[in-house]
Amino acid sequence: MAMRIGIEGLPLLFHRTGTSTYTHELVQHLRRLGLGDTVVLFSRNQRTAGGSYHDISYADRVANLLYKDYRLPWKLAAARIDIYHSPRDMGLPVPGRLPCPSVVTLHDIILVRLARDYYSAARARLYERRLRGRLAGADHIITVSEFSRSDILDWSGLDPDKVSVVYNGVSEVFQPVMDEDLQEEVRSRYNLPRRYILCMGSTEPRKNIRRAIEAYNQLRRVEPAVSLVVTGVDYCGVGASEAFAGLPLEGVFLAGYVRDADMPAVLAGAEVLFFPSLYEGFGLPPLEAMACGVPVVTSSGSSLPEVVGDAAVLVDPESVSGMAGALEMVLGSEELRRDLAQKGLERARLFSWQRCAEETRQIYEEVLGN
Repeated sequence: MAMRIGIEGLPLLFHRTGTSTYTHELVQHLRRLGLGDTVVLFSRNQRTAGGSYHDISYADRVANLLYKDYRLPWKLAAARIDIYHSPRDMGLPVPGRLPCPSVVTLHDIILVRLARDYYSAARARLYERRLRGRLAGADHIITVSEFSRSDILDWSGLDPDKVSVVYNGVSEVFQPVMDEDLQEEVRSRYNLPRRYILCMGSTEPRKNIRRAIEAYNQLRRVEPAVSLVVTGVDYCGVGASEAFAGLPLEGVFLAGYVRDADMPAVLAGAEVLFFPSLYEGFGLPPLEAMACGVPVVTSSGSSLPEVVGDAAVLVDPESVSGMAGALEMVLGSEELRRDLAQKGLERARLFSWQRCAEETRQIYEEVLGN
């Protein structure tokens, strides 16, 4: 039976994050299923579109809240939407306002588990209380890994039948880049060195870039010709000079924001993707690097071992010497790099946005059937 599916479009208005990538790919692949569905996006326009959620002004936050709780239910009813899906944690209105069943994708509970890195104690308690209310009001919850599902159930006490895992995919644009002219063009655009290790996450605390830089400084003693490239926008207005204060930054290139279209070439140009995150609900960058044929060194914590399987080198993200040793091992062995690259390509093929869309739509059918 064809459906009229409503999806919150707010994540599409900001720079690339896991949530914005998920929203974009899900919408596109739901439309490609060929089942006669109509997919409609709902969102206010944001004056800060292109920045990040944290850049939204207080006035826009209030306007968003009013839109979500009062305007949105009316618009869903007028559009005859059968089911509404929010692809982020706080995208649903307060319980009871929607005119149709709802699904929410809760990628992780980072803002609960690592609240001190993001909020004051009072704001953390408010967020947690509001999140519990939104989850209680949703008809079903999707998350993106078994790790996240277990973490959410442990924290929330929700009925396990209400929470399903649907893995993210990897976009077809991520593949080995053979065009040398394109590689050179992208390298020039971001002033990238010839040989580099790539880190993604910039100044967000959980991305663990401070320890990554410390590990790189140890590595430089044996691999002085390899640089460290750090990409990503400043998080919550915290610049690199503040986030990495006191660290030697010789050989470290702060590339800033990388356009979506350039990311495959930036990944493919790296000798290693180094992703020592402290907490991930899924972790798209390692998967995207694998699809580009790039060896990966990543954290042994949270969801990352579940995503990368045996196709990456896992490290304790709190052990600087352990991370430096892993990087030295990978850079020092061409055979190991080839093996990791081949395993990574095979692993990445297991994750597709097509399957994500198919499994998500099946959940819509089950919710409407109940």
